[in-house]
Amino acid sequence: MMEFDYDDEHEEPNRQELDETLRRFRESVRSGNWQNGAPTAESLEAIVHYCLETQAFEDALIFAKMWAEKAPYSTDAWHKLGIAHGSLGHWEEALEAYAQAARLDPVDIEITVNRGIALEQLGRLDEANRLIEGALTSDPNNLDALFTKALILEKRERYDEAMRLFIYLAKQEQFQRDALFEIAICHEALEQYNDAIAIYETLVDMEPFEPNAWFNKGVIHGKKGANRMALQCYDMATIIKPDFVNAWYNMGNTYATLGRVDESVSAYREAHRVDPTDIPVMHNLASSLEEGGKFQEAADMFTKVIDLEPQHSQALYGRGTCYDALEQFERAVTDYDAALKIEPDYADLWYAKADALFNLQRVAESLKAYRKALELQPEDVECWYDYSTSVLETGDVLEALRGFNECTRLMPEWAEGYYATAKTLCAAGQPLSAVPFLNKAFALDPSKRDEYEVEFPLIAGPLGMEYLNNVLNEHQSGE
Repeated sequence: MMEFDYDDEHEEPNRQELDETLRRFRESVRSGNWQNGAPTAESLEAIVHYCLETQAFEDALIFAKMWAEKAPYSTDAWHKLGIAHGSLGHWEEALEAYAQAARLDPVDIEITVNRGIALEQLGRLDEANRLIEGALTSDPNNLDALFTKALILEKRERYDEAMRLFIYLAKQEQFQRDALFEIAICHEALEQYNDAIAIYETLVDMEPFEPNAWFNKGVIHGKKGANRMALQCYDMATIIKPDFVNAWYNMGNTYATLGRVDESVSAYREAHRVDPTDIPVMHNLASSLEEGGKFQEAADMFTKVIDLEPQHSQALYGRGTCYDALEQFERAVTDYDAALKIEPDYADLWYAKADALFNLQRVAESLKAYRKALELQPEDVECWYDYSTSVLETGDVLEALRGFNECTRLMPEWAEGYYATAKTLCAAGQPLSAVPFLNKAFALDPSKRDEYEVEFPLIAGPLGMEYLNNVLNEHQSGE
C-alpha cells in the first residue's frame, strides 16, 4: 500500500500516484474486494486529504469513515470526516464527527470553529455563537471564526454589524468572493437594492462567468420591478450554467409577470427538464399552460404534482379549473372537494365549486357553496354577482336584488351591477323601478345601451319596451 506524508516539511506526494491510488480504492469499494488487503490508516489519511483538496467529497466521505474506523482515536480522522459531511451538507452528521474530534482534542481551535460552523448551518445560533466567541478569545484573527460570527449576526438580522465584518473579510483574498455575496445579501435584506446590485456588478467584473452573481443580480432587479433587466441576468446565468433550475424558474416567473405566457412556458419547461421532480416548477408550468389555454396539458401537469404531493391543494384547485374549462364539471367538483378538505376556509375554492355545481344544474348545492364563499370573503363583487344570478334560477327575486345591491355598494362604478338590477326589476314586472338603474348603467358604460336593445325586448315585451323607451327618452330630454 502506498502511504503519503502530508507534513509541510516533506515533499508533496506525486499527484499521479495519488490519482492511481484513488482509482484503485474506488474500484475496491465498488467490488468489495481489497485485492492487496485492507488499506492502512496512513494510506487512508493521505487519500482523504487528497479528496478534500480536489473536492471529491463523496470519495472523501467514504474513505474518512474507513479511516475513523481504522483509527478511532485519531483526532484528524474524525475532524476530516466532519469536513467531508459538511462539504456535502450533512450538518448533523458533521456535528457528530466534530464532537468526537473535540472529545479527543478539546483545545483545537480549528475543530471548535468547524463545530460552530455546523451549528450555524443548523440554525442553532446561540450554541454556535458561544463556540465562535470562545475561539475568537483564543485567536482574535481567526478568519473562519470571524466569517461565521458575521453569518450569525446576519441570521439574527443585525445586518449593519454583519456588514462591518464582511467588509473587513472582503479585503482578505481567500474570503473576498464569499464576503461580497454576503454584503449584497445584507443590502437586499435592508432593501438597499442599488447597493446590492453594485456589489453583484463588482462580482461579475471579478468573475464574468459566475452564474450565482448573475442570478442574484436578476433577483434584485426583479424586486425593483426592473423585469426586463432581471430577464437579461437570468438569461446570462442559464447560458453559463444550462442546468441552473432556479434561474430558469425565476425566468419563467418574470415572463409570467410580464404576461408573456409562451415564453414563461418555455422557461418552466427547461427547469422541468433539468429537475423533473421540482414541484414549484411543475405547478407554475401547469399554471402557465392553463393561462395559455392548453387546459388538458395543464391538467396533466397538475396531475404530476398531485402524484408527488397528494395534499397539494393548489394543484388540486388548478386541475379543477382546467377541468372546468374543459367542461368536465364532475371532475372539477371532485378536485375542489379534495382541495377543500385540505383548506376548508379557502373562499376562491368554494366560489369555483359553486360555479361548477351551477353548470351541472345542481343549483341548490351551488347556492350553498356561493354563500360559504361570501361568508369567507364578503367583499367579492364577482361572487355576489354570480350568486345573485344563480338565485334568480330559483325565482327568489328579492334575494337576487339584495345580491345585486351588494355589487353596486361594493363597486359603485361598475355598470354591470346596475344593469343586472334593472333586468331583475323589469323581469319582476317593475319597469319603472328599473329606469334609474338603467340610466346609471348607461352613464357608466354607454355600450350597455346596445345590450339593452337586444336583451330587454325578451324581458319586458313590446308594451314594456315602449314604456321603457319613452321614460328613458324623457329622461334624456330632461337632461
